Formats: sequence, C-alpha cells, structure tokens
Amino acid sequence: MTPEHTILVVEGRKPAAAALAPIVEEQGYTVVTAATRRDALAQVSTANPAVIVLDSPSLRFSSRRFCQTLRDEGQDIPVLLLLAAGEKIDYDIGARIYLHHPFSTKKFLNRLTRLLSDADGDALQVGGLTLDLEHRRVVNSDHESHLTPKQARLLEIFMRHPGEVLPRSYLMRQVWNTDYIGDTRTLEVHIHWIRKAIGHSPDSQVRLTTIRGVGYRLDVDDDGAGQEEEG
Repeated sequence: MTPEHTILVVEGRKPAAAALAPIVEEQGYTVVTAATRRDALAQVSTANPAVIVLDSPSLRFSSRRFCQTLRDEGQDIPVLLLLAAGEKIDYDIGARIYLHHPFSTKKFLNRLTRLLSDADGDALQVGGLTLDLEHRRVVNSDHESHLTPKQARLLEIFMRHPGEVLPRSYLMRQVWNTDYIGDTRTLEVHIHWIRKAIGHSPDSQVRLTTIRGVGYRLDVDDDGAGQEEEG
C-alpha cells in the first residue's frame, strides 16, 4: 500500500514517547490531530481522513457520543478505538476495530493498515480468507464461493472482528436489525452456509468456532491477524 491517506489521530496530552501521531507519521501518512471533540469533528469535515484513531483513555469526552455523532452526520469513516487495559468491548459504540492498551507498535500499525485496506477497496482479507464485498465472493486457499447478501454481511462482521467472541444478540442486530433472539435458527442456518463457504481444508488458517451459550468467533491461526483478544 502506498501511504497516500490522511489519518486523524485523536488523543489527549501524554508523554512524547507515548504519542501515537509520530508513529503514524513515520509510516509516511499525512496526519492531522485533535484533542477535543469539537476539534476532532472539525478535522473530519476539513481533512477528510481515511481512518480515525481514537485514543479513548486519554480523552475528556465520550468516544461513544463522538462515534454516534459521526453516524448522525452520515460519516462512514472507519474508527480504530483504543481502550484501557481490561475494558470491556462495547460493540454498540460503532468502531470498526478495538485495541486494548498496552499494545506494541507492530500491533497498532497492523490494525491501522487493515482499516486502510478497507478504505482502498471493496475487499477484506483475514489470514488466507478474502471477501470481495462488491461481488459477495469469498476465497479461502483454492476454495471459492458466492454468498447471499445476508451471508456476506455476516461474514463481513466476523472478518472485521477476528478473534473476538460475538454474541448472538449482536449478530442478529447487525445483520437482521432485530433484538429478538428467541429463535436463532435463521442465524444458525447462515452460520452453516458460511462454514461451507470458508471450506474445511486441513491447511485453512481460518475457522468459525461456536462458543456455547454465547455466540461465535472467527479464529485465525496466523500471527497478528486477530483483531483484538478479550482481556
């Protein structure tokens, strides 16, 4: 990827060694910064960033309200939300990727690069799995399948949250726009077809795991591909 994007880094005051903006700048990206909610929203309007890095623990405003404002204004900019160590992930905030402090520079840049890949085109890649969003085509090694719109949306959610346990209620809300989970047979049928689409070759790096009583998790074998581990 050629570093031609503008990145908005929203972070509060911190020691120079802990600042994120210089790390992003060193990769050759154009970086704009903000420390307040007002300044961040102004930068969204003027700088047209490809990705927003939101360092929640260092900020004096609500990350949830900020992301809600983006949605209310019709802004579909991917957000990399940084959380305090041990903070529970709230998927309703609407960030694309969540990452807990402390983290390595490599892991941070890995997540940022993934979001920039999303901005560059209509394909997602996790491990050896590739999803063409426009044509709803999924490729894993030499296995290729075409998906229905709901199947593609469901797989997209898993691929945006690899390594995370996604509750059934969250999946129902995101794909079918309902909070009703009294009957999850529709979800289970779609999970079945996604598993068939992913394939079951012995060298597959990606698999969809059932977490009994909770939901599902997309497991990825290759190092660094997981989006963020709980805890």
